[in-house]
Amino acid sequence: MTRPSLPEGLRFLAPEEAAERAAAIDALRALYRSWGYARVEVPALERLEPDHPRASKAFKLVDVGGGVLALRSDFTPALARLVRAAYPAVAAGAERPLRLSYDGLVWHAIDPELARGREFTQVGIELVGVSSARADAELIHLARESVRALGLTPRVEVGNPAYVTALFDAAGVADGARASLADAIDRKDQSAVAALVAGHRLRGAAADAILAVPDLYGGPEVLDEALARAPTAAAGQALERLAGVLDEFEDMGDLMLDLGMARRLSYYTGVTFRAYTFDFGQPLLGGGRYDGSLLPRAAGFALGLGRVLAAVASAREQEGPAEGRGGHGTGGARRAGDDPLVASLDDPGARVLRAAGVRVVRAIAADPDAARAEAVTLGADFMLAPPGAGGSPAERLVALRDDVDPAAGERLRQVLAGARA
Repeated sequence: MTRPSLPEGLRFLAPEEAAERAAAIDALRALYRSWGYARVEVPALERLEPDHPRASKAFKLVDVGGGVLALRSDFTPALARLVRAAYPAVAAGAERPLRLSYDGLVWHAIDPELARGREFTQVGIELVGVSSARADAELIHLARESVRALGLTPRVEVGNPAYVTALFDAAGVADGARASLADAIDRKDQSAVAALVAGHRLRGAAADAILAVPDLYGGPEVLDEALARAPTAAAGQALERLAGVLDEFEDMGDLMLDLGMARRLSYYTGVTFRAYTFDFGQPLLGGGRYDGSLLPRAAGFALGLGRVLAAVASAREQEGPAEGRGGHGTGGARRAGDDPLVASLDDPGARVLRAAGVRVVRAIAADPDAARAEAVTLGADFMLAPPGAGGSPAERLVALRDDVDPAAGERLRQVLAGARA
């Protein structure tokens, strides 16, 4: 009999991986909540809108009435609809900081032959109703703290596509030529940029500035170089806004400037950023300011959880199983001190531990030796032997591995001893 298969780009999550994802989401929720962001939920099904930023990637469905619907392909447009419905004054332009967070699945229609994913877990925040350097800095700070919360070392690249747009305006780049030139700049493909500048017969200071953009990457000194090349007031203003954001940071040790950040010029209107970690080439999250695109004043970022956890796994492999970085997402061996798992042949003792928030599985095998083997197979940290083994419940709790944190065992024994007293 042929086993049923999933559609291309979809996969199951076994308990260990599902638990890792849940722990990562919990860590990010806690981070955002501590900064005053309120979690919201939006429908997974929405009306297909031709001007949706990711309309080309949407899974399309036909409703019984003939209307065209789509599975959610991006959270930000759905969040904008929520703001328009629940906070109409903010949606109309009122200046009021509105902090929202979200997490959930998005779906992208793809060519199955490319063997890419169709279903992704996205986590992010939006800061709506304000537009300032201070607001941009808050989001950039939370972007790097999001990476840290999952046990990785962040590197955040910050730019302002408005600078590239100003250069295009000054050079007279035709609308139809902008996408390919912006893409070449964003990819740092110097030869492609030079070919396109020559092909479109761009001349003058603005053309020279466009040729220099891919190399404007590094510390604050690149701002000085860009300002010296800025051919118009609009270009200078974009750089000054970026400088204002940087002034909000006392420590720029993990921030880098990338003035060639030119992704989605028609959508992003201000400071944008991407976060990376070392020895992992793909961005973990991205976002920026999109005033006027969906709402009068708004900025935010989204993190691809699957990619972040792939970076975590890569870091784990490089460090070795005995040297995990700790934290929610780093993996390494799960430490019993974080969330011990107890296998039990003592039902009353198990109830005491569960009441204290401890995870306890009831051994299926009744024989103590078989139950111990079962517990080892499950990856349990401790075994609570049956009452017939003699001694108090605290005395019957034994560690199953040499690397189990003794302090975790002591805490569990105190719980058992306290209940008995």
